[in-house]
Amino acid sequence: MAGNITTEQDFLEQVAGKRLVDGNSWVIINPDGTVEGVGPDQQPVSGSWSWSETFYRRSIHFDGKDLPEDLQVVSIDGDRVSFAHQRGAGETITWSIG
Repeated sequence: MAGNITTEQDFLEQVAGKRLVDGNSWVIINPDGTVEGVGPDQQPVSGSWSWSETFYRRSIHFDGKDLPEDLQVVSIDGDRVSFAHQRGAGETITWSIG
């Protein structure tokens, strides 16, 4: 199923708990609201997430610093999931579900 994920239930069913991979980086967005993973240079990634209206809201600690909270548009196409930062107006990062 391709398209935007607009509900928390759809996000939980299609993305949460799965390993998302981009090159040497990976992340798991756990159903319990936590985020864990490894960045491109093997730096630990940790944080939390929640759902806000039609957006994925995340707070991440990466590379020794806290990144600003961000609301993101999530879309899925087969085994690829994309997160568009700043309510869809910013950079888009695409991960393979693996």
